[in-house]
Amino acid sequence: MLRRDEQMITKLTKSIVVLSLLTIVGCNNAMDMNNRSNISALHTTLSSDQYPHTKAILIQEARYKFVPIDPKDAANLRSLTEQQRMYMQPRPYTPAPNAYQRPNQVTPTQPNRQTQQPAQQQPRQTTPTTSISQYAQQVIDLTNRERARAGLPALRADAQLSFVAQKKSEDMRKNNYFSHTSPTYGSPFDMMRDFGVSYRTAGENIAKGQRTPQEVVNAWMNSAGHRANILNRNFTHIGVGFDGNGNYWTQMFIGK
Repeated sequence: MLRRDEQMITKLTKSIVVLSLLTIVGCNNAMDMNNRSNISALHTTLSSDQYPHTKAILIQEARYKFVPIDPKDAANLRSLTEQQRMYMQPRPYTPAPNAYQRPNQVTPTQPNRQTQQPAQQQPRQTTPTTSISQYAQQVIDLTNRERARAGLPALRADAQLSFVAQKKSEDMRKNNYFSHTSPTYGSPFDMMRDFGVSYRTAGENIAKGQRTPQEVVNAWMNSAGHRANILNRNFTHIGVGFDGNGNYWTQMFIGK
């Protein structure tokens, strides 16, 4: 009788241990899901010519989904987005007239005459103000390092795509949302196309709260959906945006 009681106690103890382990695993999984709630991945195999125009619908606080719009409204939407894109597109920096003078250039003075402007002076060559930020470039480098480990070719940094990704990060911060679908621009694939980016296939990773490029890339690589975008062999170009006020990250991929 005593031995039977001991056996029952032993079985009961083992059951308690198993239940405890399951509870711990369940908690860890729940914590992992909570930790991943600040990252999200999305991709499409439709080209920019085929992807339908969509609109954003609020589904819960700070999150949106996109649905196709009526084709009759698409023309009006294209007109509005084109106007917005032209307004927001970066403009080249133009120096003030006569702000530049070649070194050692001497302008002779002529008494009793008004100062004359140099004839046919060539202005310094200008470049657009669009550039890839240091943090964005680090994300690109770390992403390509992960692709190299997987035997995949490096993605080419695309300044235009990075400009779009930067606008997406800024839009998430300004409008206080965290979602692939923007209340301003619609889906990321609408946004890319409407900003003049053509693609055969495309994807987007977003994140919020990570403080460094290494931290955000690690978070993405530890998530199956985000890792799939990073290691997608059909993608050829990448753009990255980062808004430091809230640490909003956007990683856009396209295949050309």
